[in-house]
Amino acid sequence: MHPVVPVLQLINALARIEGRKKMQKTVHILKELGAPFQERFEYSYYGMYSAQLKGELEALAKEGLISESESLGTNKSFIFEAQPEAAKLLAEIGLSDPPPWIAVAEQLNALPSQVLEGISTILFLRRTETDAGAIRRSLLSLKPHLEPIVDQCFGEADALPKLA
Repeated sequence: MHPVVPVLQLINALARIEGRKKMQKTVHILKELGAPFQERFEYSYYGMYSAQLKGELEALAKEGLISESESLGTNKSFIFEAQPEAAKLLAEIGLSDPPPWIAVAEQLNALPSQVLEGISTILFLRRTETDAGAIRRSLLSLKPHLEPIVDQCFGEADALPKLA
């Protein structure tokens, strides 16, 4: 399967994802849980980030399969939406049914991007650390702005199912 197909399936199934940060964190979390995303992520200021994913989104928009538009209002945000051509292409390649991980993606898409930032960072930290207290301290050291929602982030991270 081409690496961009799961990204297209994600946007097509959710219809709308508001925010580049939300998109990055959603894909990272799904990948950590075992969904078939192949993007490479590295830690950056806002947490896990994939330049590869950014490029794929730009290519999908250029091909007219998704749109990326700027939201109106005081908080500048970008909105990713599937275009009709996305569903047509997925049907042509035999992928018209949503993948099994979409239910988790829907849960993630309903959460604020800051919570996703926390979950994503927790999953990143769990790759090298097993002690819950150490993970909590590291999270708050890296992201002190998440202190008011740290318990929610851990609760959401712990409730996520393994997908593979």
